[in-house]
Amino acid sequence: MSNRDHAATFIILGVLVVVFGITFTVFVIPSGREAQADEDAATNAANTLLHALGRGDGAEACDLLTKPAATALTTQQGKDGCPSAVRDLADSLTAADREAVAVMKLTDDDTRAEKRGTQHTVRLGANPFGYTRFLVDRQDGAWRVIRME
Repeated sequence: MSNRDHAATFIILGVLVVVFGITFTVFVIPSGREAQADEDAATNAANTLLHALGRGDGAEACDLLTKPAATALTTQQGKDGCPSAVRDLADSLTAADREAVAVMKLTDDDTRAEKRGTQHTVRLGANPFGYTRFLVDRQDGAWRVIRME
């Protein structure tokens, strides 16, 4: 192989490295940041809901639930509306339970994106409500819990 052939090979390899670097910088890095931002937002919605449930803040909790999730909670608690169902749920807690919920802090380690769409599953540790996970989705620009299990 001549020096000219070596030079051409190195030029081709150099061009490929530059193209790969640009592709990685333009597409991979931003998508990783967006995925992390989505995880953080889903986790924050789950944290906020959990704390609102513990305080019995029906307005905040119900705002974080989709209509079907709010209906399911209302039916589960046997109440006429979501805010009263949240208050009923909170009233069932002891003072120690309320304190436990108040200090609970979910992290993005508890959150995983589902295979399709913007849905994220947030795993819950032991809590007085007995929920094991929240399914969170971005709808109309806001993150809401679509199912509490």
